[in-house]
Amino acid sequence: MGVGPGPRLLLTDRIGTHVKAEKMKNRATALLWLFMTIFCRPLAAQAPPSGFTSTLVSGGWNEAVGLAFNKTGSKMFVWERPGRVWVVENGQRRQLLDISEEVGGWEDHGLLGFALDPNFDTNGYFYLLYVVDRHYLMNFGTAAYNPATNDYFSATIGRLTRYTATSPTGTCTVNASSRKILLGATKSTGIPSTFNGHVTNTLLFGTDGTLLVSTGDGAHPYPDYGNYNASYAAQALADGIITSKENVGSYRAQLVNCLSGKILRIDPATGAGIPSNPFYDSTNPNAPRSKVWALGCRNPFRMTLKPGTGSTDRTVGNPGTLYIGDVGAASWEETHVVDKPRQNLGWPLFEGLTPYDAFATQNTYNQDAPNPQYGIGGCTQQYFYFRDLIKQATPTGTATFTNPCDNTKTIPTSVPTFVHNRPLIDWAHGTGPSRTGIFSGSTASTINIGAAGSPVSGPQFGGSSSSGGVFYPYTDFPAAYQNTYFFGDYVGGWIRSMTVDATNKPSAVRDFVNSGAVVVAMAVSPAETGLFYVNFYPSEIRKITYNTTGNAPPVAVASLNKAYGPSPLAVQFTGSASSDPDGQPLTYLWNFGDGTPTSTAVNPTHTFTTATSAPTKFTVMLTVKDSQGSTNQTSLTVSVNNTPPQVTIVSPAVGTRYPMSGNSTYNLQATVTDSEQTSAGLSY
Repeated sequence: MGVGPGPRLLLTDRIGTHVKAEKMKNRATALLWLFMTIFCRPLAAQAPPSGFTSTLVSGGWNEAVGLAFNKTGSKMFVWERPGRVWVVENGQRRQLLDISEEVGGWEDHGLLGFALDPNFDTNGYFYLLYVVDRHYLMNFGTAAYNPATNDYFSATIGRLTRYTATSPTGTCTVNASSRKILLGATKSTGIPSTFNGHVTNTLLFGTDGTLLVSTGDGAHPYPDYGNYNASYAAQALADGIITSKENVGSYRAQLVNCLSGKILRIDPATGAGIPSNPFYDSTNPNAPRSKVWALGCRNPFRMTLKPGTGSTDRTVGNPGTLYIGDVGAASWEETHVVDKPRQNLGWPLFEGLTPYDAFATQNTYNQDAPNPQYGIGGCTQQYFYFRDLIKQATPTGTATFTNPCDNTKTIPTSVPTFVHNRPLIDWAHGTGPSRTGIFSGSTASTINIGAAGSPVSGPQFGGSSSSGGVFYPYTDFPAAYQNTYFFGDYVGGWIRSMTVDATNKPSAVRDFVNSGAVVVAMAVSPAETGLFYVNFYPSEIRKITYNTTGNAPPVAVASLNKAYGPSPLAVQFTGSASSDPDGQPLTYLWNFGDGTPTSTAVNPTHTFTTATSAPTKFTVMLTVKDSQGSTNQTSLTVSVNNTPPQVTIVSPAVGTRYPMSGNSTYNLQATVTDSEQTSAGLSY
């Protein structure tokens, strides 16, 4: 998931009080000081097609990045990028776990992956995938460790841990001592991070009960061949986070014996690789190669399992068919399918459907691939280059790999070679085009979606950050949307639907939500119909449903006269601006989020009281219902014993100009104070 252009800086304290600082920002790379994240997406309409309705499920989150349901759908789990997990039950949220002290929540990093064990209701296991704060990684357990200290913009690792919930079908609480590290127990066994993003992504259970993990290349976003001076590779090398052979930047995605840029398939009990994995080493089940299922990913931010696929027998090597949203670099965003082991998505030698010349033409050694012809007949190439070991897709899926020193000899089978597994579709940054792959004779080619002769119908579209999606399994949507793959683009702000056949060939792409959906995750509930998604800004969970009755839902509008202040804090709420498109009368239900009785008044007054003087956040929900039972919700945040942080941007200075002819780099710097909290209590 990339951070796109835009004018809004959002600074939030841990209680949710926030201030906005407006400032022009260059689209190019920025060195962010004070851990400031640029949130790019302005508020916009999130309107699906006629007959569909997008409603608020839950708002007021602090950078929610995902949601998941238990098997019955009675509990919704929401995780936030800074490192907190929540349980939502009967509309009430409760914090399950807070590991923000350990999590490095800066730029694209944070707690991005979460999964419930298939047997969660009995064993209580759940899994977290996140980037570790460097100070925590290097100092925890020593006298040098300070829980209030963060060390961002430095080399670190991604980590996978398992926790155990007690009474998972009841109150569902967690004992922090149940923590078990499955990946990244040491700085040398984690997922390497040598820049500010693209490390940890999705956790997903296969049909066979194996745990699938998507990882990014962890490199600098600009062509990084290793030792890039703006990355943290030198520091990572000195620390032992990477080895010398891994000091190849984005090419780590092509190193079989490396955790970066992969789909991993591991044992959820131990973190070890699965014997039916394609590169499994029986002498070292914990070697990175033993865990690799697929490779060549840049940033496979979100992936999902196609329903009805996979085997329950893990020895077969078929966890199911994965649909993957892989975030592009310079030009193309991608939707990939991985339906068998050993598939190579191509990064960095390919971006989208076509070669990426910034890497495809480079002579960079793969030090895991020794050339047996080296020193023979004048051959000076000690190792094969990465570009020697992968070729563009062919109609048969096979290719011949000759030795670059002697074209009468092939590369030995002991060295893995690959044919590019092209994405189903790709779309260009900006306004498009959007394409699919075809063959012109035996040569791989592309054709625009919707063009004459294209196997895929639909509109042209663009975007800048593929955010994956889910299949919709229910029959309440119109037939054209049933059993289709819904996918999104975070920067593009849209959700679309793609029809695929049993062999995963796409036939149609349809518009669904064309703007305003800053989507970072999607889900479906086992208990109710509707497409759920997480909107990153504003941070909320929404649900899209289809209206089969013709009764349009009401519009909930809430406001308040005070958003913060000392306890006891009396707040006047107003719901009278709510309306119903059909003119039906409305009823109101206010939940104040503090455990007190709800109110059915249109414009209630409520007093928030806290037992201590500590800053406390309350999320207030208004639900309005029309006379035919259709509902809508909206939320407000009240911060008691709290005031907003005060922010002054000092760099770039007001009026700073930048050239339009090329990239520019600016230090973003601000002074920040908060009356109630130290800097450790602020998120940026």
